[in-house]
Amino acid sequence: MTEQTSKIYLQKLVRKKFAKPLDSIKSFEELSEATHLSLQTLRRFFGKIDKDKGISIASLSVLSMYVGFSDWEDFIQNYTIQNVISEKDKFYIENMSAFFKNGKKYNLDYHQNTLIVDTLNEYVSVIYSRKENVEYFYELYQDNNWVCDYVFAWLPNYNFFGQDWFRRILNERIEKTSAETVKLALCNFLFLGAFLSDEKIKVKQPKIETLKDFYREYRQKHRYMPYHEMRYHSILLIEAKKNKDEKEFYRIHYLDNLKNSGLTVIHQQELVIFLCNTLVWLQEYSICYDLLKSAKNFLKIFSKSANLGNPIHYFGINIAFVKTTFAMVWIANKNYNIEEFELTDIDFQDPTGLLYNDYIQLMYIGNSIITAKGIVKKMRIFNELQTLVKKTNYHRIHIILEDFEVDFHTYFS
Repeated sequence: MTEQTSKIYLQKLVRKKFAKPLDSIKSFEELSEATHLSLQTLRRFFGKIDKDKGISIASLSVLSMYVGFSDWEDFIQNYTIQNVISEKDKFYIENMSAFFKNGKKYNLDYHQNTLIVDTLNEYVSVIYSRKENVEYFYELYQDNNWVCDYVFAWLPNYNFFGQDWFRRILNERIEKTSAETVKLALCNFLFLGAFLSDEKIKVKQPKIETLKDFYREYRQKHRYMPYHEMRYHSILLIEAKKNKDEKEFYRIHYLDNLKNSGLTVIHQQELVIFLCNTLVWLQEYSICYDLLKSAKNFLKIFSKSANLGNPIHYFGINIAFVKTTFAMVWIANKNYNIEEFELTDIDFQDPTGLLYNDYIQLMYIGNSIITAKGIVKKMRIFNELQTLVKKTNYHRIHIILEDFEVDFHTYFS
């Protein structure tokens, strides 16, 4: 980030704080009175005079304090952290408005229309690329249920579920949407995020009774939804395990329902992999191993399908997610023959990787720590993991590592 870029952002914040156009000598005089900087300094800062001359660090610090920072250095550090939305992305998101407006007006069916889905997915790749993009998109389109339901419910971003800023959006969406299926989906994600964060969150989810009500409403009015059935039952497993209710845990017959769902074998295998991924976080390694051994050919079929011009439609899973889940389960069961599950750069080029990259990297780095030789190497990899934990808030990976690393407590020193 250049100093000039930082100054441009500071200009925007000063304008926002001043809350009036800076388009006259009088307006600059008012700003001078508010900041105690000279009229000439302010006009120079905004490029009205002496465009080739800069202003002092002391003056930049005064302006930084005006917008809520302690000084110029503090502003630069926080600007780096905030990593504000780029003008290019902002412009792109703003220009999505006509498409979203028509989608809402005509209630276009994105479940059946490939062209609409392709357009939405292209937009989503920009919307979900950064926190700031998501927040700006939501600021503009939060009253458009048509697009918000698609972005937040049908394209779940696993990287954000444990982050309070995103959880706040999901909670608001539950209140705003009228779709029972969307309420169920968003509530599922809130529960999953709280679990993965080891409850280190401030923005809570609705009560479990509310989740169950959403599920009942969906079952009364809608056809079987494979992904959201899986996610709902995985939340019930999480709750049973949290409450140490072993009887309830083994009474949840999701797999029986899946077998009777009418889905093809390959799609049933996909959902079993999704479920096993959550069971890994629940430390149910043996159950996962038994289930995944019978779903192993999914990898070959998935890869073959991806290489063809007309791949099978899946429920959002990608190859990196699949390989990482298998590798973690194999390692957890003392089977270190995981060469076929090694990730490649190509695996992360799948468009859906955007929705899983940080989440997958957590598990992948966890695998690397477990299989690494020597405490020094393990601790170096652990430092990489901590950066990602801080970013995602998924602290539960520490609990997984404690199962395999006798010296795990020393990694924090």
